[in-house]
Amino acid sequence: MRIDSPGSLVAEVRWAQARKRVDVRKRLDDYLNLVERQAKKRKVPFTGRIKPSEDWKDALEFSYRADRKVRGFIRQCPQCRRVVIAQVSGDRDDAVVNVANQLLDTLRDHSEDGWWTWALLGLVVRLPEQFALVKSQVMSGYLMLQFRSRYTEVSIERWGLADVTLKRWTLAEWALQATEWKRLKSQHTLSEVKQHPAVQLVGRRLAPTVWLRRRIERLLLRRPEEIRGVVWHCEPGNRIYSVRVERGTEELLQQVVQSVQCH
Repeated sequence: MRIDSPGSLVAEVRWAQARKRVDVRKRLDDYLNLVERQAKKRKVPFTGRIKPSEDWKDALEFSYRADRKVRGFIRQCPQCRRVVIAQVSGDRDDAVVNVANQLLDTLRDHSEDGWWTWALLGLVVRLPEQFALVKSQVMSGYLMLQFRSRYTEVSIERWGLADVTLKRWTLAEWALQATEWKRLKSQHTLSEVKQHPAVQLVGRRLAPTVWLRRRIERLLLRRPEEIRGVVWHCEPGNRIYSVRVERGTEELLQQVVQSVQCH
């Protein structure tokens, strides 16, 4: 992951999941040797320094200068086993050390409460950590994130220009005719979410093969076959949001809905 500032400062984070403890010194040496070889090809002097971290056991802090100033760290979390290399780089006159000290201390390897925050272009939502992102979509005025944990799927969608959309449709009409719910046999009730007008929906797949698979899962795995969802209109943000949970519980749906930051 790379984050560019309006100036020349850049923050970068690399991470990998390891099954067992790794030699972080060897990983760092390999990384810095690669940087040094690249600097030599550009005929740029390279100087580097490594020291033990004062905050993390067995972690290492490093800094080097080539064509840019860099300060960072490498560490492996003893709990989640992730190996993380994070660094801040900048030009010679940039306050790289100060920015690195403020920014890198905020990084976390894993969730503290079992929920992860996901964000895409202002669409922010939290899900239990066992859910993995399986699909995302970015279109003009539309964002979608889809997650899966074993048999349970969660989809979060956001549409812009709600004032234009709702000139032609009521929120319920639009939810039932212009979204994924048009493919389902569903029932709906009007309600409120976050003090916004909302539509609560419950439905089932219409395709026989999908229905049969859901039925088998229902009988063998004792999982709910219903698809639950909420569609609401956030007037301050001029957006419409949707959260849909397949083979999940009503409690999960409401927790995800409440985690969405709509305005």
